Amino acid sequence: MKQIIFLIGSVLLIVLSVGCSKNNIKIEYKDDIEHQFSNNYTYKFVGESEHFYFETGKVYYNGNERELLISNFKLKDNMSSSTTYLVNLYFNDRLLYGNDFGKADLTKKEYMNIVIGENGKLGEMDQNGDVIGESDSFLETTKETFKDSIKLEIKYCQNKKCYTEEMKFTYIQ
Repeated sequence: MKQIIFLIGSVLLIVLSVGCSKNNIKIEYKDDIEHQFSNNYTYKFVGESEHFYFETGKVYYNGNERELLISNFKLKDNMSSSTTYLVNLYFNDRLLYGNDFGKADLTKKEYMNIVIGENGKLGEMDQNGDVIGESDSFLETTKETFKDSIKLEIKYCQNKKCYTEEMKFTYIQ
């Protein structure tokens, strides 16, 4: 009788531990050599939210040169096949990538194949501190302000309801 109770208790513990750890995915950094601009990165990072994560985040600063790569987007859970997605990337609350006003309309396959890449040189500043020439919200960051400037949100819609999750970043090394 004790063996049966022990066996039932063991099975229940295993079932509960598997069920509770459903979203506890250990996110490993994955290099994305296919899309990278250079080899020397200032920061490498991964990101996650309740239902989503990405495995590749790289940013490079060298003087006025800047390079950014975010890729290898994944789902933590299986979502319904009718779920749609939208990715918005901000620097200092200014949209760099995505469509802040649009509805989520990417399929799962399109979401998982997103590659966000940006590179360029920050133009010179005039006497008022405004950039002369072409610029964007990422190019205007510095290696000192990058971690506080970046914000990545995933918007997803299912069953006619939409939700937004903000990614939390973990920096490697």
